[in-house]
Amino acid sequence: MTTNWTDGYQTEVNYTYGYYRDLSPNYQKFCLLLNGVDCPTSTATQAHCELGFGQGVSLNIHAAASFGHFFGTDFNPAHAGHANQVAEYSQAPHHFYDDSFEELLNKDLPQFDSISLHGIWSWISHENQGIILKFIRKFLKPNGIVYISYNCVTGWAANMPIRELFHSHFKFNSTSTNPIQKVKDSLAFSEALLEQEPNFAKRNPNALNKVKELQKQNPNYLIHEYLNQDWQCFSFQQVVRIMEEAKLSYAGSTDLNTHLDNINFSAEHQNFLNQIDHPVFKEQCRDYFANTQFRKDLFIRGKNNLTALQTQEQLRNTTFVLLTSPESLPTTINGYLGEFNLIQDIYQPLSEHFKKLDYQPILLSDLEKALPQHNYAQVLNAVVILCHLGHMQPCQSEPSTELVQYTQQLNSHILHQASFHANYQVLASPITGIGIPTDHFSQLFYRAHFVDGLKSTKQLAHYVQDVITQLGWLVLDEKGQSVSELTQSIEIIQKKAELFINSDKLKIARQLQLFA
Repeated sequence: MTTNWTDGYQTEVNYTYGYYRDLSPNYQKFCLLLNGVDCPTSTATQAHCELGFGQGVSLNIHAAASFGHFFGTDFNPAHAGHANQVAEYSQAPHHFYDDSFEELLNKDLPQFDSISLHGIWSWISHENQGIILKFIRKFLKPNGIVYISYNCVTGWAANMPIRELFHSHFKFNSTSTNPIQKVKDSLAFSEALLEQEPNFAKRNPNALNKVKELQKQNPNYLIHEYLNQDWQCFSFQQVVRIMEEAKLSYAGSTDLNTHLDNINFSAEHQNFLNQIDHPVFKEQCRDYFANTQFRKDLFIRGKNNLTALQTQEQLRNTTFVLLTSPESLPTTINGYLGEFNLIQDIYQPLSEHFKKLDYQPILLSDLEKALPQHNYAQVLNAVVILCHLGHMQPCQSEPSTELVQYTQQLNSHILHQASFHANYQVLASPITGIGIPTDHFSQLFYRAHFVDGLKSTKQLAHYVQDVITQLGWLVLDEKGQSVSELTQSIEIIQKKAELFINSDKLKIARQLQLFA
């Protein structure tokens, strides 16, 4: 029995407010389908659980916008309190606890269609890992999905000593009592040590760059990601063996980049990998070619593979929605091999077809018909790339009136909170069940238009200027310099508003049913 409720986990500082689409049941099922793995259709009676939900942003987005009932725990009571406060605004059914994993294991809970844990596997004790396995064995349904992400030893091997140095200074040598200052002190010391060019730094020339990378990140994030008592990296095959104890089989990744070998691996590398028969060993070897630092894996209890034709049929019957206007889509994509052009012969007509239909969701089969000069594989590849880049999402079944209401109530709360902070960089859509990344300016533009009825870019600019003035914030010019002069500030915001309006953001928001 655990006696210390923190159990080696950092609770002095609260976690960040990030959103992770990997935790969305609809997104997980899309990723499984791309891998030819069958799974049940989403229904209102399903139940989903997230272990270690942090501030609960992802959990709230999915509880409001997705089918089913959502459960979760984070044993930091401040995190659980925040998650429950947000849920009160959406009024979606929710069961968010501040229990330890051991306490949750002993609760009276339903059988779950999915259990997700983002990152925490690398930060918890062996004892808690064992409890999570018991939890999965006890509460996951047959054909249920497990999402687990973790630090991968292949990409971390060279930098693990940096984490040890950083952590050791934080724990033993920092004189400050402020955890944020302790992070800064520990990184400054690590940088100073490596600048002395010890043998370690000479043999690991990227070590200093890694420290400088960490110095640019949010200290709250670093405390939770790197400075827990338990911090471990795993190889893929280790996790596969561990998950097999809970009758789970590997079923794919939520990282869509794994479907884009042509921009990541040379022909020689692909040929080498394709000669490996064993799927687990092949996946492990991919991590060496990719130097994978963080894996995002899907496992399933009772894996049923679809045939190629069955997979095609289900994908053709999947609806997609475009989140970005044709004019605003990128023209290039970056892979491990460098930057590649996106072939406009397919992306231009595909995106223009969405625009012509006012961005309404479209079946993949209808996209094929609209692009007769391209075959199924080419159209699917374009769709996967746009999903990977965050400009398109797969849709779920037609949402109920209640689901739309929960989502719009949550979004209303998020827009209201934009007057006070920029913590929530996401909105919820009942059309996809996946969060829509939305920056602070866009949230304020949405509120000005949909809540306060403003229409002109001049009105939007003055509206946003009033908000950021009350916050004491300044806008940045094209050079990244703060602008204190009011007229220039409004001009910069008005240009943003013009881009926002011209990018069809309001039309797209209506199709996504973001607001009442």
